[in-house]
Amino acid sequence: MTEHHISVARTARYYTLGELKGNTKDVWILIHGHKQLAGKFISVFNALAAEGSFLIAPEGLMRLYISGEYGDVGASWMTKEDRESDIKDYVGYLDKLYFEVIEPGAKKNNLKVTALGFSQGSATLSRWLSLGKAKVHKAVFWTGAVAHDIDYSKAENLKQTEIHQVFASEDRYYDANFPEHQTEIFTKAGLKTSSHIFKGGHEISVKLMKNAGVI
Repeated sequence: MTEHHISVARTARYYTLGELKGNTKDVWILIHGHKQLAGKFISVFNALAAEGSFLIAPEGLMRLYISGEYGDVGASWMTKEDRESDIKDYVGYLDKLYFEVIEPGAKKNNLKVTALGFSQGSATLSRWLSLGKAKVHKAVFWTGAVAHDIDYSKAENLKQTEIHQVFASEDRYYDANFPEHQTEIFTKAGLKTSSHIFKGGHEISVKLMKNAGVI
C-alpha cells in the first residue's frame, strides 16, 4: 500500500466584527482553540469591536462532532493523523487570508495588526508565523502551547514581532511548570517575550486581556 496526496480547492470560513477603514483603531486576528467555531469565538471579543478594532477570526479547516454522532459541531486546526498536510494547508490558508483580506486595508490605513491564538490556536499561530510569509506587529499566545517542532531561531518574522505569552494560574490542562517551559522555548531561540499569569482557568475575555496588558 502506498500513500498519496493531491491538492484540492476547498472553501474556508471566517468571521469579522467591525470595519476596516480610516478610523479603525487596529486589527486583531483571532485563532480559536480545538473544538471551537470561529463565529462563537469572535463574539467573546465584542467589546474590542465596540472600541473601534477590526476583528477577523478564521475557522479551522476540519470540523467534527463534539457531542455524540449528530450533536454540536466544532472545528480543529489539525490532529495527529497526516499532520504535515494539515499544517501545510492551514499555513497556506492563513497566509492567503492575510495577504488578500487583511494586509491591503491595514496598510492603506496604517493599522497595527495583532494575532492571538487561544489554546490549540497558540500552536497554530506559532507555526503560521514561523512557516508562513505573514508578519504581524504583535503575537499573543494565550493559555496554549506553542508548536514544539519548530526551530524558532530561524523564524525571521517572529524576531521583529512583539511577543506575549499568557497563562492561567488554575489551568486544568497544564502543570505548574508549564509557563516557564513555554517561555524558555522562545528565549532559548533568541526571541524576546513578555510573560503574564492571570488568576483563573482555561479562559479568555477582553477584561483578562486588558488586565494582562496585551491590549
